Amino acid sequence: MNFLGIVYKNILRRKARTFLSLLGIMIGVAAIVTLVGISNGLRSNALDVMSTLTGDITVTKSGNILATETMDESVMDKIKDIKGVKYVAPVVIIPEKEIETGKGIGSFEVYGIDPVAEKLIGTAATEIKEGRALEANDRYKMIVGSAYAKMKNLKVGSKVTFYDKQFEIVGITETGNYIMDHMRAIPIDVAREVARLDPRTIHMVRVKVEKPGTEKEIALRINLTVPNVEATTSSEQTEQISNFMDTIRTMTWAISAVAAIVGGIGIMNTMLMSVIERTKEIGIFKAVGWSNTDTLKMILLEGFLLGFFGGILGVIGGKLATMIFASLLAQFQADITLTLVGEAMLFAVSLGVIGGIYPAYRAASIDPIEALRNE
Repeated sequence: MNFLGIVYKNILRRKARTFLSLLGIMIGVAAIVTLVGISNGLRSNALDVMSTLTGDITVTKSGNILATETMDESVMDKIKDIKGVKYVAPVVIIPEKEIETGKGIGSFEVYGIDPVAEKLIGTAATEIKEGRALEANDRYKMIVGSAYAKMKNLKVGSKVTFYDKQFEIVGITETGNYIMDHMRAIPIDVAREVARLDPRTIHMVRVKVEKPGTEKEIALRINLTVPNVEATTSSEQTEQISNFMDTIRTMTWAISAVAAIVGGIGIMNTMLMSVIERTKEIGIFKAVGWSNTDTLKMILLEGFLLGFFGGILGVIGGKLATMIFASLLAQFQADITLTLVGEAMLFAVSLGVIGGIYPAYRAASIDPIEALRNE
């Protein structure tokens, strides 16, 4: 029997024990692939939102970048007067009156927009798949994202109730982005009316600059000129989101790694028990000419193979888990990259090899004479 044959035979000698070791590694790697893949997908979706939802610059109330606090519409006039500003578009954000039920995430805000300004800025609200965009004279009309329309079985001409008012769906947008394709928008004056807001209330102003590349300069002018507002460029918001999602990714790696390390400890326990059980057998190998290096190689290769096959099963399990997640959240896709798969496999193999170091040392230290006396 050749060297690899001996290693293969050793791994399968205690099938139940080997299975439990593989299961530990598989669960840890599957957790890494699933959680990190989902965080990558969320990061991609969030960055896509920043590129489609906002203008070149977004203005909110100072210290309130999430746009939950209101401003007076007069800030738009001040922003318009700033050199380098081309267009401005006001936005009102209305939360759900009640949490929605059905397939997918429960609650998304509804945007109140100025149809004319939106066309000038060129946001996702103008990317119409079916029907038409909102127009200046519209009242109780609504546009919805394709994912939301599918979730609620809505078509152009369908009627929906929002804040006790009935709205007609006049257009369905599609961007290919999970978050954006759940959006809903109604005319801004109607949004203020149904939410009982002051007629001059806004939550956010989207700004388009005259010359690309001047965004930071214009944002600084706005911050210096208009009191109590905070202007941020799309690139700054993208960087903030990117940094936040990188932190989330690191946390998911850390959480998943704990599960994988438990699997690595299982491998070490399995292999240590195997070495103890095979003391006499290892002694025979050494008595017929095996060196300490040969013994080390055998045990470490066993650990490598356990980590490798556990990693493969974990990657497959993680992919299946993300597919199930995606089926529950329409149009959401986890981003499982080759880099992620490679990192997960390297982690699994490393655990297998590291878990085999002490058992390998123990096996290499066996004295063949003492081992042959072992019954």
